[in-house]
Amino acid sequence: MGAQLVLVENGQIRPIAVAGAFLLTKNGRTREEYKRDLRHYLTWCSEFGLDPFNQKRAQMDAFKNWLLDHYGNGSVNRHLSVVSGLFKYAMAELEDIVFRNPAALVGRQRVSTVSQATGLTFEEAEQLLRGAEAYSLRCSAVVHVLLLTGMRVSEMVNADIEDLSEERGHKVLRITRKGGRSQTIVLPPSAWAALEKYIGERTSGPLIVTASDRRITRQGIWDTIKRLCRRAGVREIRTHDLRHTCATLALESGKSLEAVQDLLGHADPRTTRRYDRARNNLDNSPSYALDEQLRAVAARRQAEAVLDEAVEVLVDEALREVLATAELVAA
Repeated sequence: MGAQLVLVENGQIRPIAVAGAFLLTKNGRTREEYKRDLRHYLTWCSEFGLDPFNQKRAQMDAFKNWLLDHYGNGSVNRHLSVVSGLFKYAMAELEDIVFRNPAALVGRQRVSTVSQATGLTFEEAEQLLRGAEAYSLRCSAVVHVLLLTGMRVSEMVNADIEDLSEERGHKVLRITRKGGRSQTIVLPPSAWAALEKYIGERTSGPLIVTASDRRITRQGIWDTIKRLCRRAGVREIRTHDLRHTCATLALESGKSLEAVQDLLGHADPRTTRRYDRARNNLDNSPSYALDEQLRAVAARRQAEAVLDEAVEVLVDEALREVLATAELVAA
């Protein structure tokens, strides 16, 4: 293995070896995503005869423009971030050869603060769940768990039956988040019931399997959801839309942003904030609440003024009565 990770040979950087060494600093799904993005970068360099570690700002801008022809703004930014990370790693490990990080100088694309995923409404979600129950035990388990827990498809694919347990009366599942971090999530009654029916007598192995008892793939789950949407009469959605639906409906149910952030495993609350459909609802504008509070203060002030005036009148009347009585006595 050491021979495969020789980073420099005959004074020349071995790009694949450096990229491989950099990937070893990542885990799980993150490593797979970084590998894909680095493959795109190294392939682009190869096509244009460029040295991956001897780039100028203009060349990195050209790479960005190539990305823009193939990917959305979010993906472009992610590619540039990964390549920037590769340069940072090379600068630390090969400080006598790699001196700068041109990817850090390239401007990032503006990304919408509102998620473009098409989350379902409560009615559509309930219709999808009913359709899944009528379709098959596996489909019912997949949809219930994804929709009610918001876990990523990759997290479901990698989960095993042995990861199921019970904690303080809660049915739970231990999953591996992006970056290799473990998290225990609750399986609510409906999800647990659907999963229990599907698992049956199995006591070990992958949580979700194919007809041949092999671990299901992300594509397999996507195909299942696509077929289900047609059968259930629900508009076609992507698998990630179930995660989006979980977030948006939880927020609409009154759950705090922090609670939903923890449920989804987001490191940054701004990521969760993108799923808050109510944020752009004019009916929920804070201006209404502010105006209502100020008008309430004004109403209290007016009421107090009226009360003060009434008290003054009573005092004046009482004073006049006292003075009149005093005059009678004096007379």
